[in-house]
Amino acid sequence: MNTRTLFLMTSASIAFATLALAAETAPVEHAVVARLEGTPVATALDPLVAAPRDGAITENILSVSERILTPGNPMLKYSSVQPVGATGFSSWQLASDEGGAAHEQTAPNPLTYLTSGIASNLYTSLQRAVEVTGLPVDDIKVEVEVFYRYDAPFTADWAGFTDKVVANILIDSDAPVEDLETVKAMALRGWTAGEGIGGDTEIDVALAVNGAHWGARGATPGAVSDPVSLDNGATLSRKIPFPAPESFDLGEDLPMDGFTGSTDAIAFSVVAIVDSAGDTDHPYLQRINARALQQGYTGWELFADDSYGVGRTDVAPTSLDYLTAGTSLCLMSQLTGVPMALQLDIADFRVEHLFSYRQDGFMTVDMAGFTDDVQTRVVVNSTEPQEALEQYFNVSLRACFAGEAFDNETPIETGLYVNGAQVD
Repeated sequence: MNTRTLFLMTSASIAFATLALAAETAPVEHAVVARLEGTPVATALDPLVAAPRDGAITENILSVSERILTPGNPMLKYSSVQPVGATGFSSWQLASDEGGAAHEQTAPNPLTYLTSGIASNLYTSLQRAVEVTGLPVDDIKVEVEVFYRYDAPFTADWAGFTDKVVANILIDSDAPVEDLETVKAMALRGWTAGEGIGGDTEIDVALAVNGAHWGARGATPGAVSDPVSLDNGATLSRKIPFPAPESFDLGEDLPMDGFTGSTDAIAFSVVAIVDSAGDTDHPYLQRINARALQQGYTGWELFADDSYGVGRTDVAPTSLDYLTAGTSLCLMSQLTGVPMALQLDIADFRVEHLFSYRQDGFMTVDMAGFTDDVQTRVVVNSTEPQEALEQYFNVSLRACFAGEAFDNETPIETGLYVNGAQVD
């Protein structure tokens, strides 16, 4: 990981101006998932359009994440996300919240979005593989569980890890098992998110402090009061009973009583189940049921629309939108918690990400997905000295599960289930 510091121009007046702007702004009611007008605006990144490549899908996805100020809940935030310069892809805003012993989530937590993106993107690759081979398949489903861990939380040695991904493919079909094993292999090879998580992705990170990176930008008062998001008559988010996977058993919820301030290692998982939304007009519209196995964290139903190349309005964010925004929102959570450990005064912060994705051999038997590189910018508004801000920056990066997953080679276990029985 390449880290550097940009534009150190500490100015108390900037911090005060941002806080004054927030105080004067009327609270905004946010949806969990909302279509936006315009595009995400970055100040520390140069969001370039992905270079085209013969026979491939290439896309650079930008996410910009800010805080939502609400009394008693410092973890509320949102990310605006969209492929840069691409036609037919809306800009989406995803609100995010943590839960706990004291309150249930008002929106999915970052790792629910991240895990949903991992699972949804595999479902897309599987659906393409089935379509390319033309095999008779009655139904397909993807079940994913991702295992996360904190070491030494709330200390200067705070570190987050993505220990393992379990990704199972479930197929109902009378086709020969060996043919379905070929479909599985194609799906895994074309799995862009899996290549990024399982490989060693190039990541460029930088810290931008104060200066022109703020202006009128910053956290603003608001809330997320309704878990149900509606767009053009379609439901895009709602709370659901806990997901029940068929291919693995779920462990116990992580107790959240006394979580804050504990320095013991903490481990938990997030599960996501993806199947077709059953919309004949939008065959690549997926339904995602996901939940973090933590006390006070509810189940969520989300939707992803991976209908690339279809000339119509998209119904929902793409799987890679969820993956990108989930990464940004994960880092936002660490940037919220780390100042408590380091006893720093951070007036405001935001995260900007640019992920470069591609899938070569699109809609052929040679499909191969790649996460080529990631650019991360942490934009901080603070009067703390440079040394303290760089420590804040580095500890927050180290504590981010999502960043660690892309930066290192995360183990991935896969299984194939045919007509309810495991065959691989």
